[in-house]
Amino acid sequence: MIYSKIALSTVFLLLMALICTGQVFDRELRNQKKRTQKEFLKFITELGSKITDSTLTKEQQNALFNPIVAYAHKEQADLTRLRKKYFKKIQAPPSVLNAFIFESELPAELSKMLGTPQFTTITLLQCYRPIEIGRLISGIIQPGIYQQSNTGTNEATIAYTFGNQVFAKQLKEDIWQIWLVNRLYMLRFNLDLQTMVIDHSEYTLPNKAEYLRLQLPFVIQKPANELEKLYQEMDEIRWNSYSSTGIQQVSPQEWQDTIDKRLSEFYLKNHPRFIKVQNEILKDIEKGNGLDASWQELHLSSDENIQLTQTLKNNMLQPDEAAQQLFSFSNSIIPFNQDIEEIGKNAMSGFLHYIVDHEKDQVWKIRSLGYSIAFEYTWDLKQGRFSEIKIFEKQS
Repeated sequence: MIYSKIALSTVFLLLMALICTGQVFDRELRNQKKRTQKEFLKFITELGSKITDSTLTKEQQNALFNPIVAYAHKEQADLTRLRKKYFKKIQAPPSVLNAFIFESELPAELSKMLGTPQFTTITLLQCYRPIEIGRLISGIIQPGIYQQSNTGTNEATIAYTFGNQVFAKQLKEDIWQIWLVNRLYMLRFNLDLQTMVIDHSEYTLPNKAEYLRLQLPFVIQKPANELEKLYQEMDEIRWNSYSSTGIQQVSPQEWQDTIDKRLSEFYLKNHPRFIKVQNEILKDIEKGNGLDASWQELHLSSDENIQLTQTLKNNMLQPDEAAQQLFSFSNSIIPFNQDIEEIGKNAMSGFLHYIVDHEKDQVWKIRSLGYSIAFEYTWDLKQGRFSEIKIFEKQS
C-alpha cells in the first residue's frame, strides 16, 4: 500500500470514530454492515502480524489486501445501491455556501492516496452514508488543514465539539460532490461511487471572517427512521450550542460540559423514544456464547474504574457507540496504549455485538467482540445506566 504501517493503523482508527447506524432503524444497512465487519475480522485474524510487517515490499503489501478488495468487488452492486439510497435522500448544500472561495487544495501525496482505488475501496468499505464518508475523509485531511493554518489546540477542538453538517450534490450518474461544514471551515470533494476514488478536494482555511459571519443555521435533513431522527436532533443541539463570543470566555472542557448537560436533558425529555429505539436494536442482535480461555479480563485501578464508568452516556442509542467509547478509553491505558499496530487492527476489524443475557425487562447484558479486545456491560434502559463494565484482552 502507499501508506506506512503506522498510517494504516491511524486511517482505520478513524473508522471507529464513525457512527454507522442503520421502521425504527434500517435493517438492510445493519445486515450489510455486520456482514462486512465479519469479513474484516476474518481478514485481520488470518493476516495476523503480516499486515504490519515493515520488511514487505509495496507489491507484497498490496497483495495482502487482495482478499478484502475481492470481497468489496463481490459486494459492489449491493454497496453501490445502498449508498445511492442514502445519497439521494440528503440535501444539496445551501446556495449561500457556493459563494465562498475554496482557496486550498490537498498536498500532492495525499491527493494521490485518495485517488488510489485500492486505498479508498478499503478505507471507505464500512461507510455507507454521506455523513460517514464526509467525516472519515475530513478526519484524514484535517491534520493538514490545521498545520497549514497554524490552528491552535483550543480552536481545533471546536470542529469536534460542535459537530458538523454534511450535504451532497449529484454531478453525474455515479459522481457526487460531498460537502462537510463545521464551525471552523468547509471541505468538499468528489466521490465516484463505482470506484470510490476521491478527487477535486478543496477547503476553506479555518476561521475565515466571512465564513464565521455567515453563522450557518442547522439544516434539517429528512431522516429515514426514528434512529436517524434522534441522532439529527442531538446533532442540532451540538451545532446550536456554539457561540463565537461564548467560546472565548470558557475552556473547551466547559464547552463539552454544556453540550453534555443539554444532551442529557434532551434524553430525559425523550426517554420513551430512546427506549423504543434501543429495545428494537437490541432485539435484533444475535445471542452469543461465553468467551473462551484465550480471553483474559483486564483488572483496572480504582481511578481507571471511575473513569470507565463515566465513559458511557445515557443518551447512547446502540452498542456501536458504547464500543467506540470503550475502545477510545482502552487506548489510553496500559497495555492497549503500548501497541499502535494492535489498535489499528482492532479499529480496522470493528466490533461484533452479542446479547449475553436478557433476564429482566429493559435490562440487557451485551458483549462487543473485536480482534484482540472485547467489552461486556449491563445496560439498564429504564434507568439509562451502564454497569458491570468489563474489558477483555485476547492472549497471543
